[in-house]
Amino acid sequence: MALGSILVTTLLLLATGDAYNILIIHPTPSFSHQQPAMALTETLVKRGHQLFVVNTNVVPGLEKNYTYVDMSFSYEFFSEKKADGHINLQTQLSKWETLKLMKNVAGIAEKQFLTDQFKQFHKRVKDENIKFDVVLVEGVFMPYGCAMTRLLSGPSSKSPPLIAFMTVVNDMMNEDHVGSIGHRSFVPSLMDKYTDKMSIWQKIENWYSSLLIVNDVKDAFEEGARNFFRGTYGDASLVDGCWTNMSLVMLSSNCIYFYPRLIGPNVIELGPLHIKEPEKLPQNIQNWLDGAEKGVIYFSLGSNMKSKSLPIDVRENFLKFFRELPPGYRVLWKWELDGKIPGQSDNILGQKWIPQQSVLAHPKVKVFITQGGLQSFQEAVHYGVPTVGIPWFGDQELDVAKMVDAGIGTRIRPPELHAYEKIKSALEAVLFDESYMRNMKRLSAISREFTSQAHDKAVFWIEHVAKFGGAPHLRPSTADATLFEYFCLDIIAVILVIILIVLYITKLVFRFLVT
Repeated sequence: MALGSILVTTLLLLATGDAYNILIIHPTPSFSHQQPAMALTETLVKRGHQLFVVNTNVVPGLEKNYTYVDMSFSYEFFSEKKADGHINLQTQLSKWETLKLMKNVAGIAEKQFLTDQFKQFHKRVKDENIKFDVVLVEGVFMPYGCAMTRLLSGPSSKSPPLIAFMTVVNDMMNEDHVGSIGHRSFVPSLMDKYTDKMSIWQKIENWYSSLLIVNDVKDAFEEGARNFFRGTYGDASLVDGCWTNMSLVMLSSNCIYFYPRLIGPNVIELGPLHIKEPEKLPQNIQNWLDGAEKGVIYFSLGSNMKSKSLPIDVRENFLKFFRELPPGYRVLWKWELDGKIPGQSDNILGQKWIPQQSVLAHPKVKVFITQGGLQSFQEAVHYGVPTVGIPWFGDQELDVAKMVDAGIGTRIRPPELHAYEKIKSALEAVLFDESYMRNMKRLSAISREFTSQAHDKAVFWIEHVAKFGGAPHLRPSTADATLFEYFCLDIIAVILVIILIVLYITKLVFRFLVT
């Protein structure tokens, strides 16, 4: 067994050719958004690279070639505490309300950089003269990650190339800067409920809200980073040019979960990274699923929104529907409190923790009630389970809109949860209309084709950037163009001026001939 492991490791090292020092800075304290980064970290370590990871979740089982800088304390900032810097995600948030929270989100990176853990890591980098070959930064935190990379590299060393890594369907903040300027008439905003086929009024609103949100978010993060690095290290210039300093943008998604769109060669859609072989289910859950004669409804609102936070009348509406299900159907409900769900019927099993991928992989699971987060969306598609989406905040509106557009699920908006008939009609449609399962099985087969290549694709591009010290050869000239130039308004303006001049000259000649 030991000999086999040595052989595998040797083959992997030969396959990579070079082992690189890779730094990952991924601040967001959300387990679902950390999963792709964790999966990518594990793959890179197994390919022989040295990983230095600043994030909130350790990858279990990794020992060699893995330095973890523990930022797990950050989870306290996504809580119901009414304190400065805390963000309450137990309620519906519009895109405008989400926008107001961006300064709090940016502040998470500042708090992480000020911890003893990070200071010790910074000291180690300096003492051991560690040089990074490439750095992956969670895209929205680019001003913080880029500036910190420059600081860690030291004034006398060239800063390593940067890759923006995002765990949503597109990177509104960074794609424009690498030349993939989003055409908002066909690319919906990350926090909107639109599809790629919008009415004229939706296009106008999408352009307005996209530009406003992107500019405000970028301003919030850049201003926060400047203030932090000025106050902490006395040098705000570390933030200069960070938005335009990327070699690549990498997304742990693809067009299956969004829409086909025009992107340059330096925007890499990887597909799901966190999908893995389902682990064995706890025996009580296994028995519960096996014993469902007709099928199971799986109910989970993800790692941020919790079903214990649902209003009592909403919870009772769900309980009523589950109670009235035909015999043979069961419900598995992620319930975050000890004990039974108040008022639950005998066909409901509540659990504080559920291995979601293993549950979705079970053949008896027929419907997934989800908040619509991307990672849950990807898992539902991979395992072929139709959805009922309840979008609460962030990109969930967009993800659930895609589910509806693809014919693989229905949608219940949070205010509609107070109406029992809305819940009943949405759940019955997915449970009893076979078209949803048929559409989902087809999409699942397509998605698996992409997912099987995701890790190899990610490793190739990271190694490529590390090997060549960046990727200017992939950067289209549109990266340096204004919107005025990109949409050819400069050409149109010149043509209009020429036409006006010709018309004016024609008028003068005609007047001369007449007189």
